[in-house]
Amino acid sequence: MMTDTSPKSVLVTFPPSLDSELARFLLQHYGIGHQEQPHALIFCFFVTLWHARTFVFPLLYSNSFKLVGPRLMAEYFDPNSAPNLRLFPQDAAEKRQVDSDWTLFNETLAFATARFAYYHLLPYRDLMIRPLSFGAPRFEVKTVETAYPIYAGTLRILLGLSAQKAQDSLDQIRKVFDAVDARLAVQGNFLVGDRLTLSDVAFAVAAAPMVLPSGYGGPIPSFAQMPPSMQAAIEEMRARPAGAFALRIYDQQRGRFSTAVG
Repeated sequence: MMTDTSPKSVLVTFPPSLDSELARFLLQHYGIGHQEQPHALIFCFFVTLWHARTFVFPLLYSNSFKLVGPRLMAEYFDPNSAPNLRLFPQDAAEKRQVDSDWTLFNETLAFATARFAYYHLLPYRDLMIRPLSFGAPRFEVKTVETAYPIYAGTLRILLGLSAQKAQDSLDQIRKVFDAVDARLAVQGNFLVGDRLTLSDVAFAVAAAPMVLPSGYGGPIPSFAQMPPSMQAAIEEMRARPAGAFALRIYDQQRGRFSTAVG
């Protein structure tokens, strides 16, 4: 097993982002010691620009590497990991399926769940200040508290939020869940082959806002705090095979290996 117990690696995140959560999941899976450095929106862009000349987060950097985004992290650590930890299949057809799933889950589904959730949650200022600034430097937290309309407005613009697009996103979520339901009926325990792959992890993280797994590593309101519109959608998705699968991946895999986090 590849285990880096040094805290010298730094993970720059925007706390509630799904890519940041996927990075946390992957680093814990591979046993990569790191120190998470959360930043509020806008501030995180300056930090990643400073360290890696990119506006993209999450960023994992050390004296040895600069890895932008969870996919590059998986590709970097997977080849030298123990065989039981590898998330990329050796079989060519299965590898193509994982690549296709990455687009479906990490891009299509994750964008839909984020757009749907933010549309319904951003109107609740007191509920959302914590997720948007959790763990960030105090100055950034204070900025979110005092300028919440600016942060909420920025997210509305970036995600193109509207009632119709939120409904379109829910329809997209149901469509992807339909596809996963069908695959699980044939595949059984995992989406590709007979062991955990990047497909399973990417789906579980992208689906997380719609099922609220207990092991979710980012700040997210509890079910009881959610508005009725979110609660109804979460209950619907939890009741489906795909929703139960996402919860099981978190229950069984999220904390399976310990890692030293500085």
